[in-house]
Amino acid sequence: MLYLTSASFPNYGLDRFFRIAAHLQFDGVEIMVCDDFDTQDPVYLKELSERYKIPIKLFSLPIVNPGKYVEAFEKVVREFPNTTINLAPPETLASNYKKWMETMAPKLAQVNKLQFNRRNVEFKMRFGFLPSHTESSLHSLRESGDVSLDLCALWKIQEDVIRATNLLALKLKHVYLGNVYQGQTYTSLTHGLLPVESLLTKLARENFSGEFTLKLSPKSLHEGNGEKMLAVLKESKDFFEKYFRAD
Repeated sequence: MLYLTSASFPNYGLDRFFRIAAHLQFDGVEIMVCDDFDTQDPVYLKELSERYKIPIKLFSLPIVNPGKYVEAFEKVVREFPNTTINLAPPETLASNYKKWMETMAPKLAQVNKLQFNRRNVEFKMRFGFLPSHTESSLHSLRESGDVSLDLCALWKIQEDVIRATNLLALKLKHVYLGNVYQGQTYTSLTHGLLPVESLLTKLARENFSGEFTLKLSPKSLHEGNGEKMLAVLKESKDFFEKYFRAD
């Protein structure tokens, strides 16, 4: 199952985002609940899903200051049971969000039958000595529960993609697909530094039953140029379908 994320379209309305995902026949969409009030409105989200005949399969929060959107996030996901939520580990100084992640998020998932994945993030330092996020290593994520693996975030810490999937093993439930080209992350799958072809072939061979989300940067999508944007999305989707053959 390959989804398209709204996080790749920060300067487009959700209506256009759904229209693009439906036109290219993605299996579903991911909604990142953020400052855009449309992402916080479950009634409108259901209306778009029905209008374009494409399901909302996954919800996420921004990596930076996710605690700001927790209330809206809870309101939305309660209206979409049996979907997936991908959440990043807490920022180092975000004690309230950390408490919510440890206590409330698992309950939210259990009550609403949500697949709850913790996702890896890029390692950064704050103030020169504090890691930006706590419990963000692959080992920590694996010990905490199921995992969503962001390939480009792995590249930022020079972590091998294949080794990471082997380490996570059955805890791996979701993958954010993107590539790295000329130092730019979240580029088209078709060319770049990451062994995306090998990864997809490996996961297909192992009968991986998890989910994938295509996550490309606005720059790599040629934001503002509709024709180029559709072409980049299509080539990445075709690439995925060529190498991930579960049959």
